[in-house]
Amino acid sequence: MSMSSGGPSAPQRQPSMGRRNISRAITMRTDGYSGEEEGPIIESELVPSSLAPIVPILRAANEIEDENPRVAYLCRFTAFEKAHTMDPNSSGRGVRQFKTYLLHRLEKDEKDTQRRLASTDAKEIQRFYEHYCKKYLEEGLQTRKP
Repeated sequence: MSMSSGGPSAPQRQPSMGRRNISRAITMRTDGYSGEEEGPIIESELVPSSLAPIVPILRAANEIEDENPRVAYLCRFTAFEKAHTMDPNSSGRGVRQFKTYLLHRLEKDEKDTQRRLASTDAKEIQRFYEHYCKKYLEEGLQTRKP
């Protein structure tokens, strides 16, 4: 009786590999890392669980992106700094990949918002904060979900 060398009729089962591939498909998103544009990526959905405290910062960046790209860039920069402080060696699961993605996004956004000088960043944030408060707090839109 001869053994098949893995032809189409020979079932090849690797139970642990099939399961691993499914879970890795979720954590190893490549769109956005290599420049592929398959749709908008929401950074707060990609954050590894070990970096959960930066999710609100990234949500704020995504929310204000259209209104003020520079402030959104500064929020993402702050999130990157905090992520690096929390896990400087990128040893957590998915942390290195996430930080790499965020760094690439920051480089891209920096080019787009470069015309504004860094010395005006604090003024820019203050101006946007005042505008945001006026728009959402004074106009009675306090029922917004975080």
